[in-house]
Amino acid sequence: MMLKRSGSLSPMQNTGLWLDVLEMPEALSRTLDAASGVDEAAAILRDPSVRRVIATGNGAAYYVAFALALAALESGAGPELVALPAGVVADPRFQWREGDRLLAISSSGEFKDVVHAIEQGAPRPIVALTANASSTLAGLADAVILQTVLHQRAITHTQALAGALAVGLMLWSRVTGIAELDTIPRSGPAALEAAIAAAPSWANEQLGTLPLPVAAASFGGGPAWSSALETALLLKEIARIPAEGAETREGATSVMYGLNPQHLVFALATNGDPGFDEAVRICSATGATVLTVPGATSIDRRFSFALHLPATCAAVAVLAERAGHDVDDPTWTAAYYATARDENTEDA
Repeated sequence: MMLKRSGSLSPMQNTGLWLDVLEMPEALSRTLDAASGVDEAAAILRDPSVRRVIATGNGAAYYVAFALALAALESGAGPELVALPAGVVADPRFQWREGDRLLAISSSGEFKDVVHAIEQGAPRPIVALTANASSTLAGLADAVILQTVLHQRAITHTQALAGALAVGLMLWSRVTGIAELDTIPRSGPAALEAAIAAAPSWANEQLGTLPLPVAAASFGGGPAWSSALETALLLKEIARIPAEGAETREGATSVMYGLNPQHLVFALATNGDPGFDEAVRICSATGATVLTVPGATSIDRRFSFALHLPATCAAVAVLAERAGHDVDDPTWTAAYYATARDENTEDA
C-alpha cells in the first residue's frame, strides 16, 4: 500500500533556500569563467611525486569530495583520489604517506576540522577549494581555488556545492589531461536552468499532499551515490526526517530491508545506472512511496550531484513547510556552529 495523499500545497518559492537555488546557474558560470587558481592547483597535484590525493571536507563539502573521487574512478587516470571526512583526516592517528597531497574543501574556509588537518601536519604543498579568499583555510594553503557564491541566504549549501563540483572536475581534467572532465561542467548552467524551472511543480505535485513520512531513503549509482548522501542530509537538516543515502545496488539489497508504507524513497536517476530500475521496483514492492528525482539525465552523470539539487531542495522545502519547520534557519543551527567552528567563524 502506498502513502495516501491529502491536504493542501505549501509554497516554497519565497524561501531563502529557493532564492539561492535560482542563482545557481549564474554562480556556476562565474566560477567556471574565472577558473581562479585551478592551474596553480593542478600543477601541484600532477607533479610526478604525487601518488595519492586526499580530498576532505564536512557535510556537503565532503560529499563534493566523494563525488570527485567517484568521477576519478570512472576516468582511470592520474594519482589515486580518495575522499575522507574531515574528522578522519584531522585525527592525530591519521597516517600520511609519502606522495600524499591534501585537497581541502570548505566554502567558508573556516570549518575547524579541515583547518586542524593542515595544522596537524598535512604534507605540503596543500590545495584549498573555497569561496572565501580571506579565510583561515586560504591563508594556510599553498594554492587556492576560488569559487563564486553570490549569496547564501539559507544555511543549506547550494551554490557552493555546484561550484565546488564543477571546478573540482575542471581541476581533475588538468591533473589527468582528460578533456571531457573540463567540458562536462560547461553544460552545467544550462542544465541547471532547466532543472530549476521544472523542480517546483514536480515537488508540489509529488509531495504537496503526501502524508509526511516517518523516515526516508535515497539511492543513486556511480557519482550519484554522493547525490544520495546529500539528499539524505537535506531530508534531515531541512525536513527533519530521518534518512539514509546509498548506492543503487545497496538500495536494492539493504535499504529495502527497513522500508514500509510510511516511508519515502528518492531514486536519483542518471545516465548509465544499470541497476536503477530494479532498485525502484524492489523498494516500491515494500509499499514505500518511491519518487524518481528528475534533472540529471541530460548530461554526463559525473555532474549529477549538482543537477539533482533543484528537485531535492524543492522537495524537502515542501515537506519542511508542511511540518512547520523553518526552511532557512533550522532549530539545530546554533548547536551545529558550536561544534563546527572555532570562535566566530562560519560553517563548512
